[in-house]
Amino acid sequence: MRQVTEKHVAIIILNWNAYNDTFECLKSLEHLTYPYFHVFLVDNASQDGSFDKLQLDCKDGKFNVPITFIQTGANLGFAGGNNAAIKEAYEQGYQYFWMLNNDTVVDPNALTPLVEALEKDKQVGIVGSKIYYYGTNRVWFAGGKINLYTGKSKHIGLKQQDNPIFNIQKEVDYITGCSLFFRKEIIELVGYMSDDYFLYYEETEWNIRAKEKGFKIFYVPKSVVYHKVSASSGKGKNVSPYVDYYDLRNSYVMIYRTQKRLINKFIVFLYMYYRFIKKCIKIFFVYRNRIRERMWYLYRGVLDAIFLKMGKHPVYPNKQYKNNNFLKL
Repeated sequence: MRQVTEKHVAIIILNWNAYNDTFECLKSLEHLTYPYFHVFLVDNASQDGSFDKLQLDCKDGKFNVPITFIQTGANLGFAGGNNAAIKEAYEQGYQYFWMLNNDTVVDPNALTPLVEALEKDKQVGIVGSKIYYYGTNRVWFAGGKINLYTGKSKHIGLKQQDNPIFNIQKEVDYITGCSLFFRKEIIELVGYMSDDYFLYYEETEWNIRAKEKGFKIFYVPKSVVYHKVSASSGKGKNVSPYVDYYDLRNSYVMIYRTQKRLINKFIVFLYMYYRFIKKCIKIFFVYRNRIRERMWYLYRGVLDAIFLKMGKHPVYPNKQYKNNNFLKL
């Protein structure tokens, strides 16, 4: 086991069928000005050979950063994969952890301000970067807000050109898992992320639970990261149908689990149906493709939310509806 000091950071990166993105992310880490870190690259049973290629690249000396490779053996989702690497780093004695999307490129000074924010105030448990759309100065994330009645989360500054108001370090409701830095006490007092969400809202719930334990959450704009955004689930009209399934189900379950008052649970229930209707309209008038499949995922999203059925999304049973008239469009 390597010698780990209090200043060392475990950088957690999850790969799944994304060799080029992960390679570029790892290369960007070579330029970090903060020297005390180790990368834990975890793979969720990729099918494209990317994990083997990355290991071979490392053996060939293509990465000038220390890397530990972890294979989960199955697609455990966002939280499941990240948790596997976080647990390994925690057991090795790391104090600080930086969860970083593999489709990001980091500014050389991205890590230092995150470490300084936790060093300055022991009550601060989670901090996050200013995140731009890749190759631009348009903001993707400048802190997050959560409505604890509806489950709606919002990226501050989304799609706006950068300006001085986004350069103010401040306390926020949540930090996105795209670049989320935290201290080990989060694990000890809050626990790990709930891995049954599979995709989306798991880190948002984690932030809520951290605040309930008395931790502060801060946006740190001096830390800059560039994000390629949603490469795995598609973009625009080609977004995968299962995305709406997770969006409906997980936002509802997040509020149901974290809020004890009945009024919160009642409002999020009504809001889920409101969003269901809005998404139906969007399917017919915006997407206008794979309509039957998209409608099926919306229906299952609501149904599984009500019955708190979690885990990976169900597989669309295309053969089951081949010879009937269910949403034959």
